[in-house]
Amino acid sequence: MTRFPISTLAVIAVLGAAVAPVLVRGSTSAGDSEMALTVTSTATAPASDACQLLTPADILKATGLKVGTGTTGKPVPGVLGRCTWTGSGNTKVIVTLADAPHMETTIAAQQQSGGTAVPGLGSKAVGINGAAFSGGGYIVSVLDGKGGFGVSILGQDGTRDRAVALAKIVQSRR
Repeated sequence: MTRFPISTLAVIAVLGAAVAPVLVRGSTSAGDSEMALTVTSTATAPASDACQLLTPADILKATGLKVGTGTTGKPVPGVLGRCTWTGSGNTKVIVTLADAPHMETTIAAQQQSGGTAVPGLGSKAVGINGAAFSGGGYIVSVLDGKGGFGVSILGQDGTRDRAVALAKIVQSRR
C-alpha cells in the first residue's frame, strides 16, 4: 500500500491506464494541511504489458523451448501490447494483446482460412498453422472479456500443443 500526497492526484489521473486498476482512499490526519491518498494495486502488471505475462522460464516449462528475454513490440492500431521472445532455429514466441474488434476480425479471418476451434480458452478461440514465409508454426487467437490475445510460436518448433499450453498461461494471468 502506497500513500501519495493529494498533489500527486494529478499525475495519477494523467497516467490512469498505466497505473492499472487501483483502490484509492482519501484521508487526513489532525494537523495535516493536505489530504493523502492510499493507492492499492489490484493487478500485477499493466494490461498492455505483454512481456510481463510470460517469462523465459514459463515458456521453457510449458513448451520445452529455450528463449531469450522478451522485447516489446511497436504500437499498432488495435494492438494493446506485444512481446516477442526469440529462440534457436528462428523460433519466435509472440504474445499479442488486442482490443475486441481487432481480435474478432482476426478470428473471423483465421476461421475463413481453415482455422479450427480451440476449446477451453476465452469465449472463442481459433488455432491455425503459421504461414510458410514465417517458417510455419502455430497461432492461437483468443477472444475474452478484456478484448483478446494471440499466442504465436513461429518456426518449425511451433506446434498446436505448445501454443495452446502458453495461451492457457496467458489467460490465467490476464
